[in-house]
Amino acid sequence: MPNLANPNGHEARKPTDADRFVGQKVRQARRELGLTQESLSSLLGVTFQQIQKYESGQSRLSAGRLRDVAIALNKPIDFFYEPFVIELPASQKAERDLKILGLRRDGKRLIDRIEDDRSLQAAIHILEALEKSN
Repeated sequence: MPNLANPNGHEARKPTDADRFVGQKVRQARRELGLTQESLSSLLGVTFQQIQKYESGQSRLSAGRLRDVAIALNKPIDFFYEPFVIELPASQKAERDLKILGLRRDGKRLIDRIEDDRSLQAAIHILEALEKSN
């Protein structure tokens, strides 16, 4: 939808924190490989000025272009993103907590049914291994 305040239909866009973060990660990965902006631009088939814009956050990287950058720089896509946590809505969190409570109850019930010491020790080792993986 065109922007009525801007006659050419393009909205002016300021770089976001996410754009700058991705650009910093591109710069970091490029430097780790000892590449210049010029050499990365050649690998990607763009101008070195475009690489400058990506690295400064002035130009947003599309999903396809970021994939190309990741391949060129030998980095997984998630290297270029800030870690973040998605909070569940209260209703989903309550539902999850109830499910966990039920699962704990089931686990305790099953452990209480184990009669021999070897099986009980095996169950404890499994639970300890799961605890360490979290």
